[in-house]
Amino acid sequence: MSLIIRGVSDTVNAVFYSVTLFGMAGTLNMIQISSFVLRPFSERLMVRINSKLVGTVWRIMQYVFEKRKKAHITFSGDKIPYKENALVVCNHQSSIDIYLINALASRRGMLDNCKYFVKDSVKYLPFFGWGMWLAGFIYVKRNWTEDQKRIHATFSTMKRLETPAWIINYVEGSRVTLKKLYEAQNFSRARGYPIMDHVLLPRTKGFVSCVNEFRGSHVNYVYDFTIAYRHRDHKKLFNQAPSMVRIHVRSLWPEYDFHVHCRRFAIKDLPKDEEELGNWLRDRWAEKDHILDTLRKDWTDGLDRAVMWNESSW
Repeated sequence: MSLIIRGVSDTVNAVFYSVTLFGMAGTLNMIQISSFVLRPFSERLMVRINSKLVGTVWRIMQYVFEKRKKAHITFSGDKIPYKENALVVCNHQSSIDIYLINALASRRGMLDNCKYFVKDSVKYLPFFGWGMWLAGFIYVKRNWTEDQKRIHATFSTMKRLETPAWIINYVEGSRVTLKKLYEAQNFSRARGYPIMDHVLLPRTKGFVSCVNEFRGSHVNYVYDFTIAYRHRDHKKLFNQAPSMVRIHVRSLWPEYDFHVHCRRFAIKDLPKDEEELGNWLRDRWAEKDHILDTLRKDWTDGLDRAVMWNESSW
């Protein structure tokens, strides 16, 4: 009987949250569309308004994740300054990754300014997809020939307006699965690249283009975030995130732990040669794989205490 009651409660929670969030996103879409009348007069103000509206949705989602569902997130690594513009690269495990990136963005005053690389098909998703398109997210088809001009146009506008931004790119191009991991390991073995157990080989072409686009601009840093998940009762299932439905139906604590490890690099210090820059990114991913292996064995107890942050989600 208790299982039936719990199932009904979970369903009601999920439906209520979804309806509320989609309704709010739809209302904000109308305001976003209206803001386009400002474009001839102040394009910068129009961008700021749209960013603030998208940030409102992110903020509500983050509140539910961290406060209502009690997600316990810890942080480590390099300190990230307040309101600093950056290119952000990250391993891609799940659609839940966005909550961990946004957890850090909200603590550094950049939640309104997160600009994700998003699959082109997402822009057709009612309310959310439309809102992200209106807010200047970077939609890509994972075809460099088609994507290059669109990315260049978006970045040119950002540089011209000096738009505050975290430009977030999942450079692996896909979420990790066992099949894709096996394929990536075989490819790396054939090319002499590092063989990794927890992440896919990063795609370097887009990353190199992004870095070179922003050299000498208002975006001066690259952040490398390593995201990790732990289920306390099933530790063999390391880095398997809860589903989108699961995170909205009941408390995540003490069942799950979440962690973000941060690295910060000045763009001016990165290699200028494209091949060397690609190798630099692969080295970061090999380092990321090592960090994840440490977390798999001992979670944050295996990390140097000196790199752990004092702050967490609660």
